[in-house]
Amino acid sequence: MPLSKEDAERKPPPSASPPSAATGAALLLQTPSEPQDLGEGFRIVRLQRAFAASLTPSGQILIREYLSGWKELIKFMDSLGAAFGLISGETRTKIAILQENQRGPHGAHYRTLQSMVRFELARGLVGFQSLPAGRPPSGCRTFLRLHRALKWLELFLRKLGTSPEDADPSRMCADAYQEALAPYHSWWVRQAAALAFLAMPSRRELYHILSAGGGEEGKGPRRLLDTVRSIAHVYNATQELYAAHGMLALP
Repeated sequence: MPLSKEDAERKPPPSASPPSAATGAALLLQTPSEPQDLGEGFRIVRLQRAFAASLTPSGQILIREYLSGWKELIKFMDSLGAAFGLISGETRTKIAILQENQRGPHGAHYRTLQSMVRFELARGLVGFQSLPAGRPPSGCRTFLRLHRALKWLELFLRKLGTSPEDADPSRMCADAYQEALAPYHSWWVRQAAALAFLAMPSRRELYHILSAGGGEEGKGPRRLLDTVRSIAHVYNATQELYAAHGMLALP
């Protein structure tokens, strides 16, 4: 089957060598120069509450609460090792951009996703074909990157919560990645990710991480799926908003 134009552009020349496992881990361990202080360790209860609180009954998406949910997801990713290193680092950078917008002179427009979209579209801050020259990434573009990564984690956690005891987390994570994030990554990053996923903790270890501070481990699957539902509600609302404004493919 011939490669698509996008894949042809992304695939390296035949003479290039694929990354080793060590190179893959190194690529995925990139972190921003100014990591954020995320406070206490991961708690799935805080994760579920944050995403549940980020979607109001009227369908508004509250950015501060959404970012609080992401901070918990970063703690979870950091506990998994090299496989999530690159995403964790990129996510910290995206959170910092959105928080800076909230603290800036136009902060009132960055309280909800809907108000941010209206404001940036009206000001011509959203580059539909390319990034506006001399400007930092728009809030809409930055949020979209978090939105895509959220789908990966939603799919992975859903697979984990519905899987049999002998299921392989590495395979589940890789499948979720291929569906949600791989189309937006370069060929090298995709190959590095495939290698790094092999170092994922076991299913038992993952449930121990997810149950830490949350009560009995036997309640893990139910609590996990409750959390996935909260994440999915926010993801779906975001997807609808971006689709309505033709912003799902921002560069």
